[in-house]
Parts: sequence; C-alpha cells; structure tokens
Amino acid sequence: MRIIQLVLAALLVVAAPHTTFAADRGQASVRAILIAASKEKGPSDPRLSPYEGTLRANLRFESFRFLGESAASVSGGGTATISVGGQRIELQGENSGGRMQIKVSWGGVVVPVSPGRPAVLGGQAYGNKGEVTAIIVIAN
Repeated sequence: MRIIQLVLAALLVVAAPHTTFAADRGQASVRAILIAASKEKGPSDPRLSPYEGTLRANLRFESFRFLGESAASVSGGGTATISVGGQRIELQGENSGGRMQIKVSWGGVVVPVSPGRPAVLGGQAYGNKGEVTAIIVIAN
C-alpha cells in the first residue's frame, strides 16, 4: 500500500503546477471532495462527472463514489484546515512576489493547487473491496 501512495504522490507533483492567485484577492477559497476509487467497472457518481477525466488520469481506477465535501478559505501568509469524512487537509497560503500561492498537504504529501485545475490527492486503503480514498482539491 505504501508503494501506491508514493506512486500517486509522484503523479500529483507532475500533474499539479505551481499555483498563483491575483495579489489583489489576497484570499482563496478551496474545496475538497472525498471519493472512493474502485477497480470494479460501474457507473461513477454523477457529482464527480466534471472531475472524472482527471481522476482516471491520476488514479487509473474504473469507478468513483462521492463520500463527502467541505471547503475553507485561506489568505496569503495564513493557514486553514478542511475536514471531510474524517480526513484533514492542511492549506497554506503564501505571498510571493506580489502573488498568492496555495499549498495543500494530506498524508505527508504537499502539492500546489492551481485555480480552475483540480489536484488529486490519494492512495489510502478504503473498505474491503480494494478501494482507495482520494481527495479532489479545487481552488478558486
């Protein structure tokens, strides 16, 4: 299972570019959606349809179930926490060169998040059917 987490973390670093937000906003809203990913073929939850391509590309699973969602805001130089389905995601806002940047950490992995481009964090075992949990992180 540790190998899966490392592989997924490596994919996330490649897939998620460095994030910048306009300095005049000074604050970003971040939404987190907890999902279960399964190797079993079947329909995915319709609430996940906007992210299904990203999920398939990053996780290489066949179907996805919605488990919950939550959101928080973070300002430059500040921190925030999102709790969803018993999972905690840490947010860190930084002002750099007149721009705000967001970094998201979960399970020891730190990933930058770009506005309008979802990042996928995943790799923890879930249930007894070989599923894993993942979190889709969307910044606005």
